[in-house]
Amino acid sequence: MNAQESPIKIEKLVEGGWGLARRDAEVVLLRGVMPGEMVRIEGKTKRKGYSEARVAAILDPSPHRIVPPCPVFGRCGGCQLQHVHYEAQLTEKRAVLQETLRRVGKLTIEDIPRPIASPEPYGYRGTVRFLVFKREDRLQLGFHRERSHEPVEGAACLLASPPLREVAARASDRLRVGTRLPVRVHALEMRRSQATGHLLLIHRTAGPTDRTKADRLMAHFRDLPGIVGQVMTAGEGARTQRWVSGQDWIEDRLCGLTFRISDRSFMQANWSVNEIMARCIGDWVGPSPSLRILELYAGIGTLGLPLARQGAYVTEVESNPYALKDARHAAKHNHVGRSRFRHTSAEAMLQRVESGEYDVILADPPRTGLSEACVHRLSEIRVPRLLYLSCDSSTLARDLSRLCAGGYSISRIQPFDMFPQTAHLETLVELVRS
Repeated sequence: MNAQESPIKIEKLVEGGWGLARRDAEVVLLRGVMPGEMVRIEGKTKRKGYSEARVAAILDPSPHRIVPPCPVFGRCGGCQLQHVHYEAQLTEKRAVLQETLRRVGKLTIEDIPRPIASPEPYGYRGTVRFLVFKREDRLQLGFHRERSHEPVEGAACLLASPPLREVAARASDRLRVGTRLPVRVHALEMRRSQATGHLLLIHRTAGPTDRTKADRLMAHFRDLPGIVGQVMTAGEGARTQRWVSGQDWIEDRLCGLTFRISDRSFMQANWSVNEIMARCIGDWVGPSPSLRILELYAGIGTLGLPLARQGAYVTEVESNPYALKDARHAAKHNHVGRSRFRHTSAEAMLQRVESGEYDVILADPPRTGLSEACVHRLSEIRVPRLLYLSCDSSTLARDLSRLCAGGYSISRIQPFDMFPQTAHLETLVELVRS
């Protein structure tokens, strides 16, 4: 038996959903495994500081292992944990978060609660962006294989809500019959409102093109169930062309408020967990009459406007003008006063903030986390409380370490399982001045 064929034991899961094993001094990462399992590996590839390998056989399976229900699991890059029972997924995600905070941020937090579960472990996505690709002279909907441009069919994705999956199946059937589209579409995004059932389609093409071709493309899908609008974009950046048929937005409900979500605004995929997070933030903020809150990366206002409804005075900061327009619309439509809006970056806004001006800062940055300039300025202005909502454990660990070095201490932490079956985790942290 050579070294590649000898059994190896999985020590733990790490960020990204990889299983980590060790052979002598070598770290080996594998997909589709669980802690405690003994496996045989093959196809080992050297990376910088570690190796990756494939599982040839599972010799001693975990009691929490299940059969993945998706036929393309392991090929599609979307899911990493379908082989793990859902309750065990929550346990493992907590352990990965704890390990990442310790490894990246040098932070030891023993009492991290288990992630709050998604009400639906499957069928939770209200928005899905499909890759449109050609195979055997037929167009199909799908996704990319992990770390690859190779397409994998995915129109029947089990993470999409059942109504969205039905629409995807109909759209896929139309593409599959061989009809030649007037333009080359490389992605089709579907957004569905949980409250109304309305559907918005967003077609993305390389461009350039013209209005006639755009109309012909959108006519191809106009009678899909629930559809209220379509948008087609061609190109990227300042030269992007854009055409609209019907509405370029849908509306959904959250915390008793109605929100308009336009095609150029970000929409959370798991709307139910989005509401759970918003209510948790409201509970953490507590009774808020006259409380002054600054929300950075506010998006369409789903976190800040419920706080304004509770009585806080909320300043919403967002660099995306279309998202900020949606937030203004929500405030007006829902008669939410005590809110104001600033179209600027988080860095520029913090430079204008004076010490004592706000009681709480709420930040929900993108995956890259807070910039170094933001962290430095937050330490300078000494706001008493900071609520940080993160979608990436590594950048969260980095930023928490910097903020603690700048005078904050971690008061409490709560993860949320926004994306079951994947390695992603949302985490809310409250920091207070030491």
